[in-house]
Amino acid sequence: MQDWYHLKGTHSSLVVGSDDGQLPRVVHWGARLADDTPLAHLARLTDLPSPNGSVMDTVPHLSLVPELGRGFHGEAGLMGHADRQRWGGQFTLMDVEELGDVALRFHCRDDIADLALVIEVAMDPSCDVVTLKARLTNLAAAPFDLDHLGLTLPLPARAAELISFHGRWIQEFLTQRQPWPMSKLVRENRRGKTSHDSFPALIAGGTGLGEQRGEAWGIHLAWSGNHRLVAERLVEGPRHIQAAEWLYPGELRLAEGESYATPKVYASWSGQGLNRLSQQFHRCLRGLMELDVTRKPRPVHLNTWEGFYFDHRPDELLDLVEHSARVGVERFILDDGWFGKRDDDHAGLGDWFVDERKHPGGLGYLIDAVKACGMEFGLWFEPEMVNPDSELFRAHPDWILQLEGYDQPLGRHQYVLDLARPEVFDYLFERIDHFLSTYDIAYIKWDMNRDLVQPGSGGVPSVHRQTQAFYRLVASLRAAHPEVEIETCASGGGRIDFEVLRHTQRVWLSDCIDPLERQRMQYAASLFLPPEILGSHISASPSHTTGRRHSLGYRLITAMFGHMGLELDVRGMTEAEQREVRGLVELYRQHRDLLHRGDFTRLDTADDALQAYGVVDEDRRRALFAATTLALPKQFLLPPLRLAGLDPQRQYRVGFWLPEGAIGPQREPNVLLDEEGGVFSGELLQTVGLQLPVLHPEAAMLIEVEGV
Repeated sequence: MQDWYHLKGTHSSLVVGSDDGQLPRVVHWGARLADDTPLAHLARLTDLPSPNGSVMDTVPHLSLVPELGRGFHGEAGLMGHADRQRWGGQFTLMDVEELGDVALRFHCRDDIADLALVIEVAMDPSCDVVTLKARLTNLAAAPFDLDHLGLTLPLPARAAELISFHGRWIQEFLTQRQPWPMSKLVRENRRGKTSHDSFPALIAGGTGLGEQRGEAWGIHLAWSGNHRLVAERLVEGPRHIQAAEWLYPGELRLAEGESYATPKVYASWSGQGLNRLSQQFHRCLRGLMELDVTRKPRPVHLNTWEGFYFDHRPDELLDLVEHSARVGVERFILDDGWFGKRDDDHAGLGDWFVDERKHPGGLGYLIDAVKACGMEFGLWFEPEMVNPDSELFRAHPDWILQLEGYDQPLGRHQYVLDLARPEVFDYLFERIDHFLSTYDIAYIKWDMNRDLVQPGSGGVPSVHRQTQAFYRLVASLRAAHPEVEIETCASGGGRIDFEVLRHTQRVWLSDCIDPLERQRMQYAASLFLPPEILGSHISASPSHTTGRRHSLGYRLITAMFGHMGLELDVRGMTEAEQREVRGLVELYRQHRDLLHRGDFTRLDTADDALQAYGVVDEDRRRALFAATTLALPKQFLLPPLRLAGLDPQRQYRVGFWLPEGAIGPQREPNVLLDEEGGVFSGELLQTVGLQLPVLHPEAAMLIEVEGV
């Protein structure tokens, strides 16, 4: 059995194995090594001394699943017991399967505890993303209570900083950058869904890490339930990041022969800053998702929520359909309020039957009108929830997640249905399948508007089973209706991760469509998510969630760098505004192949008030950038904006689009704008940059670059 294995990416290498028969460990994760590198030398170079101050004669190596029984005193990889026994054992590596050149399967056993552990490690050379997963099996007759199983990757000492994610409803994807702490940083989520406040990812980097420069290591846990991420520095010095599902006490009891599989961990290294890291994750996700933007470009949406809320009136909806088609909308989505007795959020959830008070005879009249205007039709569901004021709950009060005898707290006037119960699963599948089979529906907006509290099923914690049942339900509907696209929404960005995106085709990043907030959120989300899956809509002004007012041009450009749509009543716009919307919709259509297939590229700027980003196509012939101001700059003139991702040897024609009202106070435009652009080399555009005009705060402009 070979000791060490080299998994090779295009730009990176991962060397993993074991030379002592213990659990596998990583001895190199970083820059691509030569094919003939002596792998045993890496183990020798990274072998640990035993300092006098250590209480152990030998310092244990950091394995992929660090063991208490080996004297590891940091964040243990495995925690569990069988009636207070079998809780601190030691695994032995029994066998290694080589799955081609890109994947390994390590088979490990603890014969005293009667546990088997299989760890899989793979490298996707097309995107330089490493994946890890593990499966624990109980081989004993006595049940084993599993409390924790996490996967761990080591980081070098030069990974001196951490980027973590936090936020809240209508302010998702806030980032925090900080020095690596002396002990540990812990990010936990116990909300029962991926959560608004703790996107399950961490990025480590060297001091001075930027968009174009420096080393970066990114780790993401692909799981839509509870999670725990830990970045730890041990007292001996080594540091690591561990990712795991967070489990309630007693949530997982493994009977003889039963197994638990961890969520998959996605990890990537970049030696060229955060942009390269993001682009690698984007390529990985594009390979995972059932989404072909070449075969079917992403259609422009109109969603009725902020325009109509629960007030559905057929004549007004039909009028909106006509106005939507005029401004270039390609998919019309009817949001909440069409079913049960749903006049507000107090009632109706669970009663998935058309409310004929609002839609006499069903939804056929509206869908026919949408189709006649050349648009697709989409429909909103919130399948996992039920209102106490509903026919479903009155008939089946036992169908909810609850702990018997206790009050189950309401969230947004609703309970959570127990999807792991076959009768609940079957009811929801039948109801949604009925609408997808009866009507020509191309799209589902799948919402989830509360956290899980007391998530019990038969008295046992059930977040893990609930999450898996949700995946099965979505997968079953997709199998029955493979052409229907599904958006994952949870009061906005509460359920976004790589695993839910294996089953869905779009995310609703936030319920906040204020373009200033969206500029910040979309920028941070782009660290892991490509633009074509980020639902980004043109909002009303003032914004419904913040009350801020923004120009139409700022709203338009913000929405353009995602999956573009409208979230307003188009009928209330002036004719001039409708023409402007139509114009940018046409610009979006012209560029969406580039926007949704190219490399998303964030630009380093010298002023925090300026944010800039763009998309460069694969052969570096075309690019589209946006320059946006988030606040009033600290100086009169914005610093020159250096572009990125271009071919230094190629000549490019540069053009600009400035929406009305974007230009701030200036006596004369700079020469570049006055001459409406020009032709320049990629080298100059990236080393010298473009002098931007004076922009108002919270304004934006487009920079179009095309090779000549």
